[in-house]
Amino acid sequence: MDEMQLLRDFAGPAGLPARDDLARKRAELLAATARRPARRRVWASVTVAGLAAAAAAVVVLTPAEDAGPVPEPEPVRILHAAAAKARALPDVIPRPDQFVYTKTRLADGRENETWASADGTHDGLAFVFGHETAVAGCRDGKRATSRCVPHPAAPPDLPTDADAMLAYLHQSTYGEGDTLHDLGREVVELAGGYLRPAARAALYEAVAKVPGLVARTGAKDATGRTVLGVTWDSTTEHGIGNQDEFLFDPVTFAYLGSGMDGAVVSQGIVDAVRQRP
Repeated sequence: MDEMQLLRDFAGPAGLPARDDLARKRAELLAATARRPARRRVWASVTVAGLAAAAAAVVVLTPAEDAGPVPEPEPVRILHAAAAKARALPDVIPRPDQFVYTKTRLADGRENETWASADGTHDGLAFVFGHETAVAGCRDGKRATSRCVPHPAAPPDLPTDADAMLAYLHQSTYGEGDTLHDLGREVVELAGGYLRPAARAALYEAVAKVPGLVARTGAKDATGRTVLGVTWDSTTEHGIGNQDEFLFDPVTFAYLGSGMDGAVVSQGIVDAVRQRP
């Protein structure tokens, strides 16, 4: 059977639509077509705005990246590095009857040598500016005809943490009060003697707490060696005092002197006066 004939029989005769109907339908079709892109553009603009808001929210809500710890001031960094190196040294405990030998050199080439009693009770010796001087020990509270207190060259029971060391330094054996001037004298004297590793490290860490520290990098000591210097002003309110200083080897951070008493060129523990390490 002819399918086209069946369709004609079912629908009946169909003529062309009137011209007005065609024009109206065409206008409706064009209007509908024009509206669809507009809807897409609105949606696109909403989407972009939403993404921008989301991005802004991410920026606001995301915490700032951690910039890391604040760098230490240079003099503090030097002292802490010296403390770390000191703490890693072997812990040698001198016998009471031994001596701390120290040799220093001045900028003019002169050298001084001292043999200081480890416990402060034995007779020591000093060669200072070419002159030999006996250093009597303090035994039973007496030195020759005068009373005395032993002053060990290797103090046995010094604090081993910074705060306790700072409190110890402020007790000033010089009896001049609790001033930075006294502190400087204590620090320089202790550093120039023999200290066990933990005590030396604590001394450097205690000095790192002193205000007004200044670093000198690339400086020279009395022997011409390149050193790292850490200075602080210990002048009193009456104008008494000076600028104290620690000098360190820039590689090993070993103590090389105070900058005032000459450069330390040799130091060690010996068994007798006139013996050298």
